[in-house]
Amino acid sequence: MKFGKRWKTVVLPLTAAALLLGGCKGIPLMSEAKESKQYTEPQTMIFVATERNRYESIYTDQIWGVKMDDSGTTFENYLLDQIKSFLEEMRTVTMMAREQDISLDAAEKEKVNRLTEDYYKKLSREDIEYMGIDKDDVRIMYQEYCLANKMVTETTKDMDLEVSDSEAKVMVLQQIEVWNKETADLVWQKTQEEGADFAAIAAEYSLNPDLERKLGRGEDDKALEDAAFALTEGEVSSVIEVGPAYYIVKCLNEYDMDATQERKKVLEIEKKDQIFRQIYNEYAQKNPVDFGDEMWEELKFSGDDGCTTTNFFEMYHEYFKN
Repeated sequence: MKFGKRWKTVVLPLTAAALLLGGCKGIPLMSEAKESKQYTEPQTMIFVATERNRYESIYTDQIWGVKMDDSGTTFENYLLDQIKSFLEEMRTVTMMAREQDISLDAAEKEKVNRLTEDYYKKLSREDIEYMGIDKDDVRIMYQEYCLANKMVTETTKDMDLEVSDSEAKVMVLQQIEVWNKETADLVWQKTQEEGADFAAIAAEYSLNPDLERKLGRGEDDKALEDAAFALTEGEVSSVIEVGPAYYIVKCLNEYDMDATQERKKVLEIEKKDQIFRQIYNEYAQKNPVDFGDEMWEELKFSGDDGCTTTNFFEMYHEYFKN
């Protein structure tokens, strides 16, 4: 999905927060929801099937019985709840769009129509039967998803969302991780010897087999980041204590241009999310959308139904790259 950054707890492109990608001003706040009817079951099943199959392809169907908390909530219940929250918030964002007279233009509608045809023809008979959909259901959900993204784009296009290279800077490091101070000091002394091969020392002593990594600000412990970003190419840090571990890092590249540009895009999305979240929360509080639980209590992931489709969002982003 496009609305924002993905979850940190699970790799899920359906998140409520992810929808909040932009900011807007002057949205009229109403006293009650004008539109709270939920999507039909077939329309909902497009998202349910996409996420169910994506997770099963990685973790197998054993994932659904995994307990998420002490109350016994299974991962199946957890994921269904998140899909429901996402759809409620997508409905809310499209309500906001319509109140702002934001709609799809002729070119966007045509693109959605072509995307719908392409997606639908790739579905198997089992996919269609499991979801219970026809082309109109697919078209409606692509229109809704596209409109929500357009709402974000239109309401943030005049805002200052620029992220500097300094903020986004990514460096490339080699690292050695050990779990006691004595070993850390010994290893550091070895890295200081004339002609020392840092990579070879890391391979011998590091408990973490991932010896090379990229690092941006805000991605790791502050002590490690401060030490790493103070290095120039070829320099080796002193011993860095991070919780129970000790690190020694070497700077291979103090400015990875490609990685920095990619991270800049991510930070810009985060900035939009923060701006839009505030306005969205105020609007949603006064315009609540609640789909209720009746349909959702009946949905289950288990069963050998032959449905394998996973590409609803992938195809959207292929068609709407810009």
